[in-house]
Amino acid sequence: MTNKYRIEAPVRSFSGDSVGVTFTKGTGFVDDSTKEGRAALEYFRRHGYGVAPSDGKTDEERAQEIVTGVPAQREPVTPVAYDPAKYNQDDVLVYLDSLADKDSDSQAEFDRIIAAERDGKARKTILARGEQKQEAGK
Repeated sequence: MTNKYRIEAPVRSFSGDSVGVTFTKGTGFVDDSTKEGRAALEYFRRHGYGVAPSDGKTDEERAQEIVTGVPAQREPVTPVAYDPAKYNQDDVLVYLDSLADKDSDSQAEFDRIIAAERDGKARKTILARGEQKQEAGK
């Protein structure tokens, strides 16, 4: 089961990204369904951010629900694709390992990451992981 958390930044006026989480007026949301999400939660706890379970609704959505009596309608959130160029080599390798021996979607994601790496930084160790998987599949 995935848990969603509300993160309160120490600087209440902060709007922007921190550890892959978008904050608006000092509030951000993250879930623990991914390694990145779990790492962000640990970072926030270590650095004095407020971390509490949440249903993901903003203060504005809660206020709208109270005033109108109608649950706030939310735009669907499009997940951001993992970009290997934003991570160090070790993190990319861990991500690739998390995709190993899974379904066809995981295989497609693995292939996408290898292609992005080839077209971007082209780090030899990461590209070698793709070649190893290709050799194992023969």
